[in-house]
Amino acid sequence: MSIVQADKIAKAFLGREILSGLSFTIDQADKIGLIGQNGTGKTTLLNLIAGSLSPDSGTIHRSGPVVVSMLSQRPLAYDHQGLAILDNPRFVRMEERMRVLQKEMNTAGGQALDGLVAEFGRLQQAMEDEGAYDYRARLARNLAGLGLTEKQMNQPYHTLSGGEQMRVSLGRLLLEPGDLLLLDEPTNHLDYDGLDWLQQYLLSRQAALMVVSHDRWFLDHVCSRIFELENRQLYTYRGNYSQAMEQKRERQALLGLTLDRLAGEIKRQEAVTQTMLSHRKMKSYHSREKVVEKLKDQMNQVQSQVNPDRRMAFSFLQADTKKDQDRLLVGVEDLSMAFDRPLFQEVSFIVRATDRLALVGPNGCGKTTLLHILLGRTGADSGRICLCGNPAIAFMGQSVDFDDETQTVYQYLAHAFPSTETQIRGRLARFGFRDEAMVKDLSALSGGERHRLHLCSLLEQKPDLLVLDEPTNHLDIESRQLLEQALVDFHGAVIVVSHDRYFIRTVADSVLGFVGTDVLPFDDYQAWYRQHRLRVAAFPVLERSETSASPAELRRVRAEQRQALSRTRKDIEKREEACRLFEWADASEHKAEDYERYAVLLEELDDLYQRYFDLEEEMA
Repeated sequence: MSIVQADKIAKAFLGREILSGLSFTIDQADKIGLIGQNGTGKTTLLNLIAGSLSPDSGTIHRSGPVVVSMLSQRPLAYDHQGLAILDNPRFVRMEERMRVLQKEMNTAGGQALDGLVAEFGRLQQAMEDEGAYDYRARLARNLAGLGLTEKQMNQPYHTLSGGEQMRVSLGRLLLEPGDLLLLDEPTNHLDYDGLDWLQQYLLSRQAALMVVSHDRWFLDHVCSRIFELENRQLYTYRGNYSQAMEQKRERQALLGLTLDRLAGEIKRQEAVTQTMLSHRKMKSYHSREKVVEKLKDQMNQVQSQVNPDRRMAFSFLQADTKKDQDRLLVGVEDLSMAFDRPLFQEVSFIVRATDRLALVGPNGCGKTTLLHILLGRTGADSGRICLCGNPAIAFMGQSVDFDDETQTVYQYLAHAFPSTETQIRGRLARFGFRDEAMVKDLSALSGGERHRLHLCSLLEQKPDLLVLDEPTNHLDIESRQLLEQALVDFHGAVIVVSHDRYFIRTVADSVLGFVGTDVLPFDDYQAWYRQHRLRVAAFPVLERSETSASPAELRRVRAEQRQALSRTRKDIEKREEACRLFEWADASEHKAEDYERYAVLLEELDDLYQRYFDLEEEMA
């Protein structure tokens, strides 16, 4: 049974069409994954379905009293700072009123008492109907499943990081009795355990679901339908993500055959047109010209659906590793590190010239610390690392900062790798930086843009070893696929930290996984995860404990994080001020370019908020 029907809906923002003529239905048992490149209108579509936006044309109809619950990418505003995280403000107000009524009933009589008793009964029944009496326990279970500790649940809400607040928002939303859940990138701040818990919860819940996610593993295991936004159009597929992509490949192949047919027909019609012209049959000639134009229009429409322009094409210049694929690059022996508790103990492994190693483990286990020790950025408590033959190492961390944030994108690459203007522009274009994007200040770049530019600079190196810390965090699915292909084609060694299980399966041929304070080799992610879950089941308290601040090294890292957080906060303030100036100005004085700049400012603000939350999460 359909609970939502959309018919030819369209939406434009400041004169730019985002969605055009979308029609679809959502059934009461659907688990829908909504995918598409960044900026294609996924969040806009969720808001249209939720009713917080109205379509410019077309209709969205809900069957009966359908309750829709939506999670946005920003944490919910929570003004009740005096309340605990596990408290529900509505239930707290109801309980306070019931306490007042109890006092008044002690002294009232007659009709007044009857009225007080009736009101008390109504509140008590509402509390029971809405599940108020076990709300705290149910919310605590949700938050524990999403990765929050008991200590975090007892903190004031405003002291949590952006990522932790998002988990609280998600945990609360999942308690709402909605018929349709709309979730905008709920997996962003979850580790493996949180993802697994959310996956199982959504599969067991009897409600329709539409979820925006770039996590293909999650989409494969949760979704039974896939909606893809591309070129302002919506394409729908039956099955999970992998099945949908197979259907898309079949559709693309069919469109390719259609293109070939149209190209042949255009060629034939043009030949006939020329014959008409040579025989001076002008009426027939003009008629044939119109036929050719219509065929060309059809061909353009089909062409727009076949292999749409890919904004990026990742590749790395290759070091000469083919001569000795077994050459040893890195040797690690008995490495140990602790802050106020052990992170890892007596870790030993080697990395050869063509190894593809995924480093996996729950949040806070020490993955990034281990990478920094390998790179010589911090020291270990004990053990040793041997870099054999002075290998060239290229590194990209979770956050990317540039030495001079006032430089433009073009100036940065030209200064780092002097070359001709044509070569520099070509390199930037392959990573999605064209035209105005090339003259953007580095301080104005979103998290995804910063990572793309840094990857572009890595392209100019010839690394023996690539070390990547959560490289997919700011990339959409297509960008992840392009990065995967580049890493598959790369001839050198790779060490990558990632929570993206699909990415790990594609690029890694072995896994080094944290199990407690041990770091052990596994054949694949699944083998590690089974061992990890056994450890969690045996030592749940230990696995949920938190890493406190370290002495000198963590103080240095904290200082860098605070600086990045401060810069991001200033960037947000600058753009918010620019938005206010636009909104307060006389609309009659606005030009088309003013509206375009305002739209860009709003997109940049979204990216900056996300980066701010990510930085807060790292500092938590």
